[in-house]
Amino acid sequence: MSYLDIIKKAIDIEVESIQYFQDNLDPNIEQAVQILLDCKGKVILTGVGKSGNIAKKISSTMSSTGTPAVFIHPTDALHGDAGIIQNGDVVLAIGKSGESDELNSLLPTIKKIGAKIISITANPESTLAKASDAPIVTPVLKEACPLALAPTSSTTIALIVGDALAMALMEIRNFKTEDFALYHPAGRLGKRLSLVIDDVMRKGTQVASVEADANFEMVLKEITSKMVGATGVVDRDQKLIGFITDNDIRKTFMNKIDVDLTAEKIMNPSPSFFLSGSNAYDVLVSMENRERPISVAPIIDSEHKLIGIITVHDLLQKGL
Repeated sequence: MSYLDIIKKAIDIEVESIQYFQDNLDPNIEQAVQILLDCKGKVILTGVGKSGNIAKKISSTMSSTGTPAVFIHPTDALHGDAGIIQNGDVVLAIGKSGESDELNSLLPTIKKIGAKIISITANPESTLAKASDAPIVTPVLKEACPLALAPTSSTTIALIVGDALAMALMEIRNFKTEDFALYHPAGRLGKRLSLVIDDVMRKGTQVASVEADANFEMVLKEITSKMVGATGVVDRDQKLIGFITDNDIRKTFMNKIDVDLTAEKIMNPSPSFFLSGSNAYDVLVSMENRERPISVAPIIDSEHKLIGIITVHDLLQKGL
């Protein structure tokens, strides 16, 4: 058997086990969702060994999608960390056999505190399942491990249950893109969701602008001094009436050299522009994904007044 065949065999076993689990989905999962929705506190994830690693991941997923959650190791909980559990919390405990000594030793304490218990276990007759308010039984057709020892299909299924619970809570609570962005302020994903063009654009004294009757020398000085490769052309109310880029100047001189050139003669009277408040990543995509990409553009407010200038370089520097 080739290496590829061995890999495919392991994947096939897990896929088959997942399908078996789905076909035999425990209806208690609905009760679990309701308990989580009614939770007035936080969700405590716990588990031992591989199940503990799965619990950590589920904790992170829930926290980032609107359900406050933390992970504690059962052993640490037995030595003082149980103090984080409060009445009104929900403990989501994961254990394939449901007979882990460390985990089951914690159950009486959880009960005394007054927290609800949801469990994910393959053994409906286990101590863990019987102590739970909503035991979610996850039948495992077969582990992918050739020795049938290492948790493989069982941990995958436990992860699926945790993800499904988190996604159900998101949907029921109408968790929105803006909410997701709030919890992910750093990194490319967070920036793409939350950063608006006003946070990136050049503004104030950095904005290059001239009036329509500005002569050619004034246009060049404005573009050069602001170092942005373009200038807006505005009327006396600062409303955008045109835009001049280096390319506009080159095209003008290719057609005819005119010493009496003014901004109005050089400008593009119908430039691409973006509104204040636009999502910065959407602006970047719009600038790049067009038949003729643009590298610089004006930003206007609701009254069509020029309030900023943005370049592709500015956007890329923000990590978008």
